Amino acid sequence: MIQFITSNQNKIIKHAKSLLKKKYRDLKEQYLIEGVKLIKEALENDVSISTLLFRNDTSTKPYIEDIINICLTRDIPVYGIDDKLFSDISETKTSQGVIAIGKKKTYSMDFLFEKDSYNLVLLEEVQDPGNVGTIIRTADAFGFDLVILSKGCADVYSSKTIRSTMGSLFHIPIIMDVELEPIIKKLNNAEVLTLGTTPYGGTSCFNIEYKYKNAIIIGNESKGISDTLMKYVKLKVNIPMIGKAESLNASVAASLMMYEVMRYNISEKQKLYYCNQ
Repeated sequence: MIQFITSNQNKIIKHAKSLLKKKYRDLKEQYLIEGVKLIKEALENDVSISTLLFRNDTSTKPYIEDIINICLTRDIPVYGIDDKLFSDISETKTSQGVIAIGKKKTYSMDFLFEKDSYNLVLLEEVQDPGNVGTIIRTADAFGFDLVILSKGCADVYSSKTIRSTMGSLFHIPIIMDVELEPIIKKLNNAEVLTLGTTPYGGTSCFNIEYKYKNAIIIGNESKGISDTLMKYVKLKVNIPMIGKAESLNASVAASLMMYEVMRYNISEKQKLYYCNQ
């Protein structure tokens, strides 16, 4: 049954408003998902949704009605609210009029070590939400297995980051707010090829014999990978450029590196297939 909320003092509205702030997202382990596409992606990928809120004037639109019906079928509480209350919790300029409250998922990287091949990308203090979201989306597109974010990275569950992932947030495991040094050491011990990107020196990304286990490390937008972390990577890598720009945007560099790894893996699998014929 759909219920309606009219007061900004309602506990559900207060809770939703609190999730606009990172500290409450972390405390409650919940976040806001806004928009038809993102909510549908979340529902299709088994994200635990505790509440659906829709703006009253949108309930008869077919795509909103579909989401409402799915939530009612799954016994997810659904609430209609007026434009003023909705605008208090919406962070988009031209909202579609529907917001869900989702629960964060917790992942471990242990599942990787059970696989014969895997690829992951690690971000060190990448602070722009658009960059973080785009890297997650690209990792998903190129079949990567995991994204790991250090402390100091943009919050994966901020509205801008979520929108930048275009739904990939719900497709790929993500681990956040960790120290990368022990993780890189662990990957090195597991015979993973750890690749530290740098605009200066290093080996061209076109001249690397990638492995079946690869980890790409992307550094901060202005400082790059810290010296402390770089000393643990197995190989420093650069992306050749013939223009005058000194460096690439972090998400562009990450995308090019992930594409190279994917391309190499596909090529090696094709070789293996034809050798076995």
